[in-house]
Amino acid sequence: MHSGEETLLVTRPTRLIALRYWAAMVLALILAGVFGFHIPRLFAPSFLNYTVGGIDFGLIVAGFFLFLALLAFLAAELKRKTTRYIITDNKIIREDGILNKNTQMIPYTQLERVDLHQSFGQRILKIGTIVVDTGDDTLSIDMVRHPAKVQELLSNRLGRRAWAGQTPPGQQPPQNR
Repeated sequence: MHSGEETLLVTRPTRLIALRYWAAMVLALILAGVFGFHIPRLFAPSFLNYTVGGIDFGLIVAGFFLFLALLAFLAAELKRKTTRYIITDNKIIREDGILNKNTQMIPYTQLERVDLHQSFGQRILKIGTIVVDTGDDTLSIDMVRHPAKVQELLSNRLGRRAWAGQTPPGQQPPQNR
């Protein structure tokens, strides 16, 4: 960011950005419970009635599903924590990644359209996706809280000239509102 550039909003997506990982985690926890409490044996007494190294095979399978649930939880949180949206008075920035860092930057001078996408469930939860269109490229601000406010913030800056830094002595800074 340039000196004099003001940050208007820094946010991360909600946990629903990784909904598939959360669903996998819940499924793995359910399966771990099923095998851990020996529920299949209620219907078929010989099902998984084995021991491996003195440990009941059903508990081994339950442990495996608990491990998968832990992996799904870590993947979901990693996806959310490594994505960040920054809105300044000059541009929109999306950063994501851990080892391979990806940064998308769109100055307001290139903005053509700011769209809001919300399903019925997302409207109830007050989350949504903002799609910023430049004509050549799009940038998605996924699963953000209070998306109407973010859309309004960006729409008010649609087509504005970017301010490149310090104001020369004796001049007024450009008005952005």
